[in-house]
Amino acid sequence: MKILNMNSSKKIFCILAVLLFSFLTENAICEQSQKREYWPTVGWKTSTPEQQGMDSAKLQIADEFIQKRLSDAFSLLVVKNGYLVFEKYYSWGSAEKITVVHSVTKSVTSALLGIALDKGYLHSVDQKLIEFFPEYITDASDPKKKEIRLKHLLTMSAGFRWDDWGLSMRDWYMSPDWLKSAIQLPQENNPGEQFNYNSSISHLLSIILTKSTKTSTLDFANQNLFKPIGISGYWRQDPHGYHIGGFGLGLSARDLAKFGFLYLNNGYWNGQPIVPENWVKESTRQRMYAYNLYGPTYYGYQWWIKEVDGCFSYRAWGRRGQFVVVIPELDMVIVVTSETAQPHPPTSIHYFPLFDLVAKAVKRDRPTEKSLKAAELPKDVNAVS
Repeated sequence: MKILNMNSSKKIFCILAVLLFSFLTENAICEQSQKREYWPTVGWKTSTPEQQGMDSAKLQIADEFIQKRLSDAFSLLVVKNGYLVFEKYYSWGSAEKITVVHSVTKSVTSALLGIALDKGYLHSVDQKLIEFFPEYITDASDPKKKEIRLKHLLTMSAGFRWDDWGLSMRDWYMSPDWLKSAIQLPQENNPGEQFNYNSSISHLLSIILTKSTKTSTLDFANQNLFKPIGISGYWRQDPHGYHIGGFGLGLSARDLAKFGFLYLNNGYWNGQPIVPENWVKESTRQRMYAYNLYGPTYYGYQWWIKEVDGCFSYRAWGRRGQFVVVIPELDMVIVVTSETAQPHPPTSIHYFPLFDLVAKAVKRDRPTEKSLKAAELPKDVNAVS
C-alpha cells in the first residue's frame, strides 16, 4: 500500500510539474508578445534602419522598384522592432490620406469574428450557416448548402459558383438584397472541398457578426478593435445598411500598420488581449491552397499566407495594391497603399517582389549562395551567335 501511495504521489507530482511548466510557458509567450518599449496607439516612433538592424541602401532598392515599376503606389511603410524605419509617399499619397483598402477589409472582418467568438457571441467555427439564416436555407435548398459552416466562409470554401472578377460579382453587387443574393448562389462543390475567392461570403460574415452581437460591424469594431489601438476610418454599407465584410473599409497607411503590428504581437496591445492569441494563430495557418503567378500561396481565415525572403509570412491583401504584410521572424510589418481606380491591374501580384526586396534589407545570417558560372556553349552555337 505504501508503494502504491508512493507511485501515486510521483504521478501527481509529475502531472503538477507538467501543468506548472505549461502555465509558465504560456505566460512567458504572452509576456513576450506584449513586451515592447512603447505602443503606437497615439502615433509611431521613428528610427533609422541601421538602428534596427537594416541596410538603408537595400531599402533604397525597394524604393527605386516602386518608382520604376509601381506607378500606382501611394505609400510604403516599414515597421521593424516596433519602430517606423521607412515611410515614403508617392503620387497623391500622404500620411493623412484615408485609402480604400478593398479586400484588406476581409482580414479585419476575420479579426472581429475572432473577438466575437472569444466574447461568446458566437460559439464555434463549426456553426452552420443555416443557424443564422434559416429563412433562406429551406428544405428545398441544395443539401450541400445546409452543410456550410463558418469555417467554410472564413476559408473561401463554401462551394458556391462564383467569379470574383466576372458576372457573379456584378450581379451580386447590383442586387437590392446582398444577403439573399449571396446565400442563394448555386452550389458547385461540397463545402470545404475547394478554394474559390468570393467577396460575397466575406460579407455574410459581417452580417452574421451584426446579428450575433446586436450591433453594427463598425460599432463593434470601434469598441473592441479600432479605439483600443488608435485606429479611425470609415466603412461602407450595403443597400440594407450592413457594413460590407469583404471590402469598403477606409484607413490610413499608418493605421494599417497598427493592425499588422497587433497581429505581429499575437493579438496583444499594451498588455491587453485585443484579438485572441489562438485566433491569430488559427487565422494565419495554411488551410487552403491558392496558386498564383508568383508561386504557392495559401489561405487561412481571410488571410493570405506566403513566404517572404524565405520567412513565414502572412498578409491582408486588397486589389490594386493594398497590403499589410506581417513577417514574425523578422519582427516586421510592411504596408503598401495605392491608387484604386481603373485602369490599374486588379490582381496587384506585381507588388510581390517588393516585399522580398524590403526583407532582404534586414541584416541576418543567410545560407551561402552558390556562385553562378556561365555554361560553355557548343561551338556550333557560338558560330551562330
